[in-house]
Amino acid sequence: MKKILMFIAMVMTSITMMAQSQFYVIMKDGSGASYPENIVDSLTFDSLNGAKIYGFNDLVKSIAQLRKEVDSLKGIMSLLTVDSSSFIHEYVDLGLPSGTLWATCNLGAKKPSDYGYYIYWGETDQRSNYSLSGSQIYDKDIPTMRATGIIDQYFNLTSRYDAATVLWGDDWRMPTSDEINELLRYCTYQWTEVNGSNGIKFTSSKNGHQIFLPCAGMKRDNEDVMVGTKGYYIGATANGDNSACGIYLAQGDVRPSSTLINRGRTIRAVRKRADDRPFVDPNDTTINGHAYIDLGLPSGTLWATHNMGADSVEVGNRYQWGNSTTEIPTEGAALWKGDSLDQLIQYGVTDSTGVLLPNRDAATYSWGGQWRMPTHEECLELLSNCTKEKKTIKGIDGWLLTGPNGKTLFFPITDEQFEFSSCWTSSISPNPNDDDMACMLNIYDTSIIYPLDWADYTYQRDKTLPIRPVVNR
Repeated sequence: MKKILMFIAMVMTSITMMAQSQFYVIMKDGSGASYPENIVDSLTFDSLNGAKIYGFNDLVKSIAQLRKEVDSLKGIMSLLTVDSSSFIHEYVDLGLPSGTLWATCNLGAKKPSDYGYYIYWGETDQRSNYSLSGSQIYDKDIPTMRATGIIDQYFNLTSRYDAATVLWGDDWRMPTSDEINELLRYCTYQWTEVNGSNGIKFTSSKNGHQIFLPCAGMKRDNEDVMVGTKGYYIGATANGDNSACGIYLAQGDVRPSSTLINRGRTIRAVRKRADDRPFVDPNDTTINGHAYIDLGLPSGTLWATHNMGADSVEVGNRYQWGNSTTEIPTEGAALWKGDSLDQLIQYGVTDSTGVLLPNRDAATYSWGGQWRMPTHEECLELLSNCTKEKKTIKGIDGWLLTGPNGKTLFFPITDEQFEFSSCWTSSISPNPNDDDMACMLNIYDTSIIYPLDWADYTYQRDKTLPIRPVVNR
């Protein structure tokens, strides 16, 4: 289609030039000359096959025939309906720190006030019925989705499962949790009506540019739910099993949300950046009000600056493994002591790899958002990529870790006898015979205490340890 349109433009330009009774000769270097029709006798074109002479009268006949062909082609084109919305998608630059560009319309919409498509998270086409059990991805846990390529290491949908990428092309994708938070942070919101559709107008505090998101409601079974009064937009980031990030819209209430994936929801796409690594806002050092440090680790994992329940360098609260609150049963009566992996899965405590589910993860439960307890592998990455030294800060002894980028992170000592700095991980013991044990992060002086499996990895689940949360961005 594009080639046809370009051809028509070139032909029409040529005809216009002839109608002005001028011949134009344009050189490769951009220079050129024009000659009035009444002084031209013939045109000579030199080629590898020798010179070819075209008389002026023959040229005029050719032009006349060309005009007829163009008129015929124009008649054909007038019968074709070219819907540019199927291949041209506009966006707005809101001046956001990440450079993310937001589409002006919903996926499947032709104008900003249209609702567009309703799609299950992780699927790429519409349904005639959005039953609660109809989603192909519902009930798949995080490790399964990562292992099967549904989400990447940052918990975002991969391109094959991203409806925006599949339907609009490689330059587009669904927004991540961080991009949604960035939009809400750097824009003001106003309830308004556009072309009969209620919704929220977002105005950038950076450059004043705007986008409009209609309150399209959602699809549940065969029902339209809250259409015109609420918006339930869904993004690319998995928040946990059966939930993903999103934007909730209502009159007087605009906020990020964690939304179930087994509903038909609307999507507002964003333009792909050159670097797909999740964006960390340079103007912000907190997530959900909790500060983090980027140590430059290979995985990009960000570590909280302090333990849960601590204001600074203190030890903070202590938790039993798998207990999302500080309410501790009697010592030796841990909720999950002695339970095998199969039992933990059955009870809804861990996923199939033995990592705590969000409802049993104290960091996710208390801090919200993407905060969680670190896995065993993330603790090993921390220790293998950082240097450590004994340090006293604000009168508290501990270990200061220095990351690959030179930034530091302090862990207070939790065991004075052995000078251990210990925290829980979200992982059970890798030993299938250790049903009483879970993995911990343990920092100590290896020149004094020789590294042993028990000291490096595991601790009894009924004991209590602090928690140092992490987040992926």
